[in-house]
Amino acid sequence: MFIASFITGPFQTNCYLLAREQGSECVIVDPGMGAEEFLSDALRTHRLVPVAIAVTHGHIDHIGSARQVGDEYGIPVLCPRDDRHLLSDPMAGLSDFARPLIEQWYGSTTLREPEEVVDVEPFSHHQFANLDLEFLHAPGHTPGCSMIRTIDAEFGPIVMSGDVVFAGSIGRTDMPGSDPAQMSHSLSDVVWPLDDSTHVLPGHGGPTTMANERLTNPFLGRR
Repeated sequence: MFIASFITGPFQTNCYLLAREQGSECVIVDPGMGAEEFLSDALRTHRLVPVAIAVTHGHIDHIGSARQVGDEYGIPVLCPRDDRHLLSDPMAGLSDFARPLIEQWYGSTTLREPEEVVDVEPFSHHQFANLDLEFLHAPGHTPGCSMIRTIDAEFGPIVMSGDVVFAGSIGRTDMPGSDPAQMSHSLSDVVWPLDDSTHVLPGHGGPTTMANERLTNPFLGRR
């Protein structure tokens, strides 16, 4: 399996490209604000052809370029059903402090949805680029917040954890639409059962493994 990544936007969000190998079809995960500036170079460098966009949740730092990229390449945007409204109304998931930034970046606080949006149901599977993508619904940071899991024969399970879990931390639960109780359940019922061999590629910061987080992440503890 081939994975490329780059950091984009004022919130330093990780955007991932998933493919079986270089020179093949790929899925773009979490194209955040300004991702289009880097994406064309990455696709050209690795000879990748995008066939779908998958977002872990609807916050603007993870979907900020989804419409531009999806419409440019004519590909669908897979978005958790409960976060779809954030594609067009990003302020519904942000505190008022972010309003000036969104207005400056986009010229408005409302956006147009991508041409093709797929409503992702909790724990559903979707096949693109010869990959099976499972959306592990883990609400708390947002109502639709999900981790995207795929399993590679060589590397084992790989999870794009979005803003559910990071190396040594977890996603915030003090934002509009977030819910600390839901996050606690997600950590117990969705994150904790992940196999120790799972490679965790978070929405912000560096990669980690489930084995490492089980031992060192103070927000997980023993469940």
